[in-house]
Amino acid sequence: MSAPATKAQRVRAILELLARAECNPREVTQRLQLPVNKLRSVQRDLEELLVEGEIERLHSGKYRVPPRAALFNPVEALAVYSAARMLYHHASEYNEHYLSALEKLTTQLPPPARRVAVLANEAYRKRPNAATSRTFEMVAQAWLQGRVLKCDYQSLSKKTPSRMELVIYFIELGARNRESYAIGVNRLKGGAEPFVYRLSRMKNAALLDEECHIPQDFHPLKYLSNAWGVMTGQPTRVELHFTPEVKERVAETHFTPDAQVRVLNSGHTRVVFTVGGWLELVHWVLGWGGEVEVIEPEELRQAVMQGHQRGAGVYADMEQSAP
Repeated sequence: MSAPATKAQRVRAILELLARAECNPREVTQRLQLPVNKLRSVQRDLEELLVEGEIERLHSGKYRVPPRAALFNPVEALAVYSAARMLYHHASEYNEHYLSALEKLTTQLPPPARRVAVLANEAYRKRPNAATSRTFEMVAQAWLQGRVLKCDYQSLSKKTPSRMELVIYFIELGARNRESYAIGVNRLKGGAEPFVYRLSRMKNAALLDEECHIPQDFHPLKYLSNAWGVMTGQPTRVELHFTPEVKERVAETHFTPDAQVRVLNSGHTRVVFTVGGWLELVHWVLGWGGEVEVIEPEELRQAVMQGHQRGAGVYADMEQSAP
């Protein structure tokens, strides 16, 4: 976004900003990327708009365009509020476009929810703006403009990054970790099968001039239909037995759509479901500690058992080294 060059452009930009955010004169100057010596001009613009009734001044000294009448019923407003909160939690780094989206959602909310959202937006503005923010912009343009994304990708299984030219089929937010993933085909890898790539592992992202197209027969929801998070693979049957002490917690847990949850005569809760590969389940199962036993698959059972053994070893070493 470039700074407005004329007074007319500046006033229009001020109104657009204050329609979605509450700002004092200094914040308006910063948000519009104006030089510091334009602060007095901004103050005059605000006073003129205040006299004309275009904006209002709050007790905090900030200005805003008076909010419109609520567009949503309470349930709709809660849905928009929830979307804004998820966006806030998802964006770990500051990005001006993310902030603009958050502010636009905020303007649609009734006062109680709006107040919380405004405070969250102010907190978000203080987050750092690092490389991941730029990567997200490149990925968004590549997907929505049908362009090929070039980047270096750091896979956890390799010591050095590998070059990638990615045709992005869609972007997914991990439901369990709120991370962003690009699902698509790496042209340099060969083959037509799409894979999942984590945005935070992409470096030096740039757009190629070439256009690309998403196959019409590709269905993103079907692609992730048996994923525990975002990783797909061969369907794997999983059976877990939870202790009676966590019966209520298990009943509140969202598993997969096909999950079968049944309380046994022993008081244990038996959960059976199918996922596309079990690797993403390891840390989630470990999070339950000794309250769950993996019955199958055997590979998951062994991975969880080894995780508990390593954890026990860490604490045993700490106790031995304690004075």
